[in-house]
Amino acid sequence: MTRASLRFLLSTALALLCAATAEGYYHFVRYASRSGPFVAIPEKFDLNALPGRAVTYLISERGPDQLGPNDSFASVISQIRLAASVWSQVPGSELRLVFGGLFTPETPRTTPAIEILFDELPPGVLAMGGPVARAEITPGATGAFVPILRSVVVLRRDLTDRPSYSDGFFLTTLHELGHALGLQHTAASSLMATDVTRAVTRGQPLTQDDIAGICLLYPGSDFRARTGGIAGQVWLSSGEGVSLASVVAINPSGHAVSALTHPDGTYRIEGLPPGLYYVYVHPLPPPELGPYGIVLPVDASGAPFQPTDGFESLFYPGTRNTALAATLAVSAGTVTEGVNFRVARRTPSSLYGVTTYSFPGSVAVKPAFINVNGPTSRWFLVAVSQGMALTTGSAPLPGLGVSLLGGGAAVNELRAYAPDPRYLQIGFTFNPLAGTGPRHLLFSYNNDLYLLPAGLNVVNRTPPSVATVTPQVDASGNRIALLTGSGLTPDTRIFFDGVEARVRSAEDGRMVVVPPPAPGGHRATVLAIGPDGQTSAFLQGRSLPVYEYEPSDPPFVSLSLNSLPAGAEAMIEVTGFNTNFDASTQLGFGTSDVVVRRIWVTSPTRLLANVSVVQGAPGVFTSLTLTTGLRSFTQPFGLAIEPANPRLPVISSQLTDPTTGRASVYPGGLAALSGANLGGAPGAVRVTLDDQPVPVQSVGPNRIVFQIPGAQPVGPAILRVQVGEERSYPVIVTIDPPPPAIVSLLNSSAGNSGRAARPGDLITLTVRGLAEPGTAVAPASVKISVGGMEHQALAVFPATEPGSYMVVFMLAPGVPSGPWVAITVSLEQRVSMPYYMPIQP
Repeated sequence: MTRASLRFLLSTALALLCAATAEGYYHFVRYASRSGPFVAIPEKFDLNALPGRAVTYLISERGPDQLGPNDSFASVISQIRLAASVWSQVPGSELRLVFGGLFTPETPRTTPAIEILFDELPPGVLAMGGPVARAEITPGATGAFVPILRSVVVLRRDLTDRPSYSDGFFLTTLHELGHALGLQHTAASSLMATDVTRAVTRGQPLTQDDIAGICLLYPGSDFRARTGGIAGQVWLSSGEGVSLASVVAINPSGHAVSALTHPDGTYRIEGLPPGLYYVYVHPLPPPELGPYGIVLPVDASGAPFQPTDGFESLFYPGTRNTALAATLAVSAGTVTEGVNFRVARRTPSSLYGVTTYSFPGSVAVKPAFINVNGPTSRWFLVAVSQGMALTTGSAPLPGLGVSLLGGGAAVNELRAYAPDPRYLQIGFTFNPLAGTGPRHLLFSYNNDLYLLPAGLNVVNRTPPSVATVTPQVDASGNRIALLTGSGLTPDTRIFFDGVEARVRSAEDGRMVVVPPPAPGGHRATVLAIGPDGQTSAFLQGRSLPVYEYEPSDPPFVSLSLNSLPAGAEAMIEVTGFNTNFDASTQLGFGTSDVVVRRIWVTSPTRLLANVSVVQGAPGVFTSLTLTTGLRSFTQPFGLAIEPANPRLPVISSQLTDPTTGRASVYPGGLAALSGANLGGAPGAVRVTLDDQPVPVQSVGPNRIVFQIPGAQPVGPAILRVQVGEERSYPVIVTIDPPPPAIVSLLNSSAGNSGRAARPGDLITLTVRGLAEPGTAVAPASVKISVGGMEHQALAVFPATEPGSYMVVFMLAPGVPSGPWVAITVSLEQRVSMPYYMPIQP
């Protein structure tokens, strides 16, 4: 691609980003009309229209032009992949991002995707992201929405002053991916806040505000049942509704969740974990109404809705005095209505956009962290405002007040920071029993207030640090690395660039880890992350240790299949030379029209993959990208997309149980196979598993039902179909063990009372066949459905009966009640038959 054509593409994308359609509840939205009732129509990817219900992201093969010391394109790719994995693992969301490989921007495609590009940006702009192409309004299960057809993230092509291993690069990339998925800025100090007030770290990159925002766009089945909401309206004292006011629900010892009011002043904050919340309203700061702030909502004609001019900030039920502010109890599955505000107009305040820093060592850390077990001389932070000076001369600004929302700590000193009097130094005292977590700073000045959520993070340990990283070889000849430093505990995570290393041992300030695969001679920056969100960069800044890999020959791979018609799916064998395939290996073909459904690694030099091409994909040659750890390998002309073959039997690798509809089949059971061109007399259709014919029960043009032999081994199997003389491509299918079975239930909270279960009770299930005996089952992988409400297992451990497991969970608030409430246990797609129990409200 020529530089001129790339410039045209990027200029078009940037123009579209700045002209995107709107925020109301910090999403890109539009409204059907200019009169109420106002219902936001958000922009988001239509997961139901995407292969595998996943969003593909593609990275431009033209990476950054300039990199800093110890940085590389491989490191950049690893950080982007890490950022994508964060959005793919949000609890309560069904969103999943998949790596589509390196791409050439001019490659035609039909399937929606996110493109990550590198180019020059306007001065002061670190990156840009958001939707740039959309479809028409579409009905959906949770309401109408606008499907995103294409989103872009544009990163700087000069990364010399913002290396990929810095928190700044990672969090900015994660933030821009949030825009690409449909999120706008918020005023809750979350990841999606601007860099000025963002109070997240690489170790804790998301707050509840970010989680609520993405879950409302891509909700999991029980998200709304597990969370609550607050709703109301904001009026001016003259009676008009306040448009685009920021309304924030904030837990005194937790995070904040915000929403913007609709044009008539109504609002609805959803996604709140059960608990107590203050609620306050404030105007958007002036920078958010500028060219790089939020994008104003529009009506059906494209006319924007303007925000209401300046007004006062108030806590519910209408006070600036937090001692008089009410706290509201939020329960799961309910929305507290009628939380209204009446505000007076006032000139816009200059008190906004406060940034805080602390000094756990000699490095200024943002956001501020203070260790209550550290020296009291470090119990302070420094603050600066984007809108006004907080000091004058060498003293705090007269009339400025600073306090903390909630208990456990107090401000005991305000003064100008001696090394730089432009900064305000704020000192604290702490109650030793107050606990750790975020604290919220409340600034008051000129009869107005400004609240900075999570302006202070309280911790009880020093950040980790890594002094040395030494390459070693273990007794089996495997490469390992010995780390020495401080604060290195078993719950410390170690990253080589953007890839987490497997920890073998940790004790006495020493850790042994397995370095992830990387190109020969690669220099990886090593970062330690503690469980409280602190990282070794808090003490070491960018002077982080580097692990240098030994030289090695470049990899090479060959494919068993180099072309595939549009609409088809096939198993492809990838054979490698000098490769290190493992469970982290990802495969992409440089276009969202080619989807890698699943990978099976059989050895470091061989893998099998189910690869499909979407129907109607244009004929192109795609490039192959393979990534394992930090090693990325690109091979041009990896796969040719050919025109669809109208005679070819097309089969899907996703088998379902025709009796349950679940994507789990097992030996002795029936399996439904979907596809195209499958019609014919039953005698003319032949189905094989691992080259052995299986009984065919029924045949239709798009569906075959067959029986899996009782002796079929559990695990992957190669499926083929022949219709007459036409043969399908082979695909790999997964044969699961039989579904688990609940054999007994114990209500530990009821004791011997015999009463029915109720919310809050601790329930223990005995489940047979949950997993292979001796398998360690992670509680997070086990789901319990009670009356249709999903619950998370708290503990899973082997029972005394061989082959059985004990599954412990707590009945959630809002769980359905009745004399016969169905309970099922699932591990991935394997779901038990229901077990029934009585539940009282």
